[in-house]
Amino acid sequence: MLPKVAIIYLSYNSKPYIDEVFSSLKQLNYPKERLEIIAVDNDSSDGSADIFREMDGITFFGSKDNLGFAAGNNLGINHALLENVDYVYLLNADAKLHSEAILEAVRLAESDEKIGSVQSLMMLWKQPEILNSTGGMVHFLGFGFVKGNGSLWQSDIADGSEITYASGAAVLYRASTLRKVGLLDPFLFLYHEDLELGWRIRLTGQKNVLSTKSIAYHDYEFRRSIKKFYWMERNRILVHFSHLQWKTLLLLTPFLIGLEIGLFVFAIKGGWIKEKLLVYRALLSPSSWKYVARKRVESRAIRSVTDKEIVSLFTGKIAHQETSSFVVDKIANPMLAGVWWGVRKIIRW
Repeated sequence: MLPKVAIIYLSYNSKPYIDEVFSSLKQLNYPKERLEIIAVDNDSSDGSADIFREMDGITFFGSKDNLGFAAGNNLGINHALLENVDYVYLLNADAKLHSEAILEAVRLAESDEKIGSVQSLMMLWKQPEILNSTGGMVHFLGFGFVKGNGSLWQSDIADGSEITYASGAAVLYRASTLRKVGLLDPFLFLYHEDLELGWRIRLTGQKNVLSTKSIAYHDYEFRRSIKKFYWMERNRILVHFSHLQWKTLLLLTPFLIGLEIGLFVFAIKGGWIKEKLLVYRALLSPSSWKYVARKRVESRAIRSVTDKEIVSLFTGKIAHQETSSFVVDKIANPMLAGVWWGVRKIIRW
């Protein structure tokens, strides 16, 4: 008998995608009695919730508020865990699945009990021959980004290869792992929630891996918004200070300060200096101090690996297609890659 899986579909004004996404779910090659589809609507204004209420064969939760990515998904995850599922699969509102996606992700997870999450190979919805993600990358200064976006598929990418974290757009989590490390962190609200959860999984000695046989198609588009800069900058710093040992943070401090100076200048030029100042205000607030203090206690409680093992998968380059520029590619990346090559050798704890 195959493991029981719950698919969590988080919706926010997702009406244009619902028909095609749920059509793909109906075609999944997985026993229907071992599969539960849970739709969560984050207070959509486009009538999405009404569509879900009329659907047969799904479990629906409608929120009266936009809870964000983390808390919205957690509504569905908590229900799934109460139903004693073996795995939880998170699916973005703008992503659909290949018919073998769930079966192949489960097969890979079942092959090794140390696998905590399996990310599906993500291709672009409108250009299915083009990659969207082969796994999440973490820069040593805290940036998180997807690997491979905009590239052609490379057949030499190994099925089951370890990744730093799995994208929350199309990922299978082991239920026992979630019970051990916790769910997505609502304090982060938007961005870096999947990165932070992947970090906790690795802290326990478990792995995040990529399945090249489990395929999702994501209607991905990099959206530059000033509000996005706020959440990404705030959460980048919070996550780093929540999980790295103090001596690692001390070692990185000169480079983090240098980065802040550079980002401050870019914020002025880019028109998001107000958001950058709001990040500083948020980080200096008592709620952020309490958050980091609590997270560090929780991090120590589940940690079974060293920082050396954690940072072994970090990168010194920002290899994201949408941020490519002469300054990034020819100046910043070579310099930071050289810095990280040296700093990583110092981290022995």
